[in-house]
Amino acid sequence: MSFFLKSRKFKKNLKTGQHLKVKKILLFFTAFFNVFIIVFLISAITPGILNASFFLNGGKNISRSNHQYSRLINDAYYFNETSPLKIKKTKIVPGCQKGLYMTGYSMGNENIRNRIYEIIEKTELNSIVFNVKDDDGYINYDTDNSFAIENNARNAIYDIKKIISEMDSKGIYSIARIVVFKDPLIAEKHPEMAVRDSRNGNPLYSEGSLWPDIYCQDYWDYIIEIALEVSRMGIDEIQFDYIRGPARGNIKYADYTFNKSGLTKSKAICSFLSKAKEKLRETNVKISADIFGFVLIEDNDQGIGQMVKEIAPYLDYLYPMVYPSHYSKGFMGFANPEAHPFEVVKYTLEKGFSKTNGSGCTMIPWLQAFGLNMKYTRDDILAQISASEQLGINGYLFWNASNSYKIVEEALIEKYKLEANPG
Repeated sequence: MSFFLKSRKFKKNLKTGQHLKVKKILLFFTAFFNVFIIVFLISAITPGILNASFFLNGGKNISRSNHQYSRLINDAYYFNETSPLKIKKTKIVPGCQKGLYMTGYSMGNENIRNRIYEIIEKTELNSIVFNVKDDDGYINYDTDNSFAIENNARNAIYDIKKIISEMDSKGIYSIARIVVFKDPLIAEKHPEMAVRDSRNGNPLYSEGSLWPDIYCQDYWDYIIEIALEVSRMGIDEIQFDYIRGPARGNIKYADYTFNKSGLTKSKAICSFLSKAKEKLRETNVKISADIFGFVLIEDNDQGIGQMVKEIAPYLDYLYPMVYPSHYSKGFMGFANPEAHPFEVVKYTLEKGFSKTNGSGCTMIPWLQAFGLNMKYTRDDILAQISASEQLGINGYLFWNASNSYKIVEEALIEKYKLEANPG
């Protein structure tokens, strides 16, 4: 604008009323241009300021209303490192996932889904884990994957794009559960991909299911393609479940015909995770896996391929299933370990730290929101959370197969009241 103001022609005509109006217009546009530049600069630096204030306040968004408690949602934005022009919103402080598990059918039921949204809104919860590929081998959304379609594995129960949009709008962290090596549908339709029964050469039946061979790379590719498809839709995290071989039943007859090089089961799991991590890198999605709680305690893979020290470096998060109901009588000297949730959870997680330290992988427990041999109360829910928090773990996930979480809701509301009024 200074160029125009200094031009001879412009100075010559300033004496006329007509050009005085022109001068005013130019000055107006100059002021508007300056304001635009200032606003642009503020918008560029504001995310960094918001992020700083977010973490200085212990991960809590200082502008949130009181009734929403501490869902740890951030209004700042960050740039996707692998796709600089693609901006994503930070929903939670990493490692602070506090969520509930949902089946595909629950996610497809609007009433149930809204009920879970309501629980999240009222408590410190901030995440949902939901089935993308379930225990029976079905893909629960309208996948375009040709292998799934050819094998009738597509069972579209919900609109995944709508669900992701809903969760994004509510600031809920989305975790897509993909059941990996328990897949009776594919193992039956493609017996050449299955773990074989050495007695007859048929697919091995174990734990009430058929199992794809953990060494079968064609099957790996199928799972990774599903993970890649939902990641591109905007899922925040991919959670691999049943990332193991069969653990019970006829396992002594298990014949892994794809293991041509005599590799350990853990090496097969690591190779799968390594390939998945490389393929998913473009989407910037977080990668996690569920493991047995007991592998944190023992220094072996329990015969299923879960060696924590070996698989942790390939993961952002590791979710041990430390359900007290799953420990045998006599564990830690307890006749009924399920009746001692605090002690069992804390002991197991404490053992696991030495196996994840230095890996870059954060450990977050699966806790039980059900009773197996006894009815669980609010105190039992809070005891599990307390055990985790005392170890410096900031997140947790709750599992209830029927997705009934009233007891969790009540416990978390009680937790908030206790924290708000410690006296």
